[in-house]
Amino acid sequence: MKKIYLILAIMSLTSCMIGSGENSSIEANKDKFPLLSGINLDGLKHDLPKDFAGELNLVAIGFEREHQEAINTWIKVADEIIQNNPKIKFYEVPLIYELGGFSRAWVNNGMRLGIQDKIARKRTITVYTNRDKFFEIMDMKGNKIYVLLLDKDGKILWRCEGLANQKNIESLQKILKKIK
Repeated sequence: MKKIYLILAIMSLTSCMIGSGENSSIEANKDKFPLLSGINLDGLKHDLPKDFAGELNLVAIGFEREHQEAINTWIKVADEIIQNNPKIKFYEVPLIYELGGFSRAWVNNGMRLGIQDKIARKRTITVYTNRDKFFEIMDMKGNKIYVLLLDKDGKILWRCEGLANQKNIESLQKILKKIK
């Protein structure tokens, strides 16, 4: 009887797990977000920037687990912006060094277990790639978060580093008013 319970427990755990995704190549995309692929926390593959669904896309990029707190400061701001303009979508993109399949699955499922909100799972797209090349292409560093505003073709319309503080929020609002 214990074996049956163990088998049922394993089956229920694996049914809510997602795959490992893949290590993504990275390709510069002149004046646009680089061409990458990733996996969201529902296990769906996304080709970026093509699969960003908004006419405008606000994309928060973090490189370390500790960056989540800084990204969280943008979630309320993004939710308010989206409420006033549903053509804008918000994404979180954890950008991680290339890893083996088991390690990718471990990270993906660890994040999935930590994020219960269905909307957050859908909008969190994890990318495993050559971060040094990404940093070079995007002129970024791994010690801070970045937030980008992209058009539907991936063109970078605005960018900032760091928290959703008054200066950064006002800068974003200013560019959004110009675009409307």
